[in-house]
Amino acid sequence: MKERRNTQPLVIRCKLVLVGDVQCGKTAMLQVLAKDCYPETYVPTVFENYTACLELEDQRVELSLWDTSGSPYYDNVRPLCYSDSDAVLLCFDISRPDTVDSGLKKWKTEIMDFCPNTRILLVGCKTDLRTDVCTLMELSNQKQTPITQEQGSAMAKQLGAEAYLECSAFTSEKSIHSVFRTAALACVNKLQPLAKSSPNRRLSKRLLHLPSRSELLSSTFKKEKAKSCSIM
Repeated sequence: MKERRNTQPLVIRCKLVLVGDVQCGKTAMLQVLAKDCYPETYVPTVFENYTACLELEDQRVELSLWDTSGSPYYDNVRPLCYSDSDAVLLCFDISRPDTVDSGLKKWKTEIMDFCPNTRILLVGCKTDLRTDVCTLMELSNQKQTPITQEQGSAMAKQLGAEAYLECSAFTSEKSIHSVFRTAALACVNKLQPLAKSSPNRRLSKRLLHLPSRSELLSSTFKKEKAKSCSIM
């Protein structure tokens, strides 16, 4: 009788940091992922931490997701989040074309200053507003239109991003899961062969909270016990 081997999938831990302007859609993405509900009211983010797990073939990927504040008030604190990051999701609001150029320039500079070797994925948020009548009328009065997918892809190439992704936390939970799955693929260097053909499996998730604002401002973040993307 052959001995039965207990083979468990490899476990890889990856740290993803979400950055972008205030109210661009970062927190809504994570709320939908973690709580399966869209936040009805806007509450400014200081910093929060979420976790999610998914399977990629024979590998189990545990994502540590860091939500950051886009407020200039936290410019001196936010860089603490970049430590040991495996990828940065640079988010922007597709319905605010007038802020995109300056915003992306700011965030790219910050990323290059504090984690120059980290992968960047550009994420266009709030795609449901492309067909929102009020949004279109408001932009039309300013002689503007929402950022198109083609424009987003072009911006991603200019940034040297690994990929350009789009999502709507308001209307498409599937698009949210696709963003984080693609980010996981990028972290394990499987983005190109798997991104188009892999099924969109649902992520398991859990919401955690970082230290309070006073604790955050008075002390630095503790480093995770294991380095990001270490194989167990």
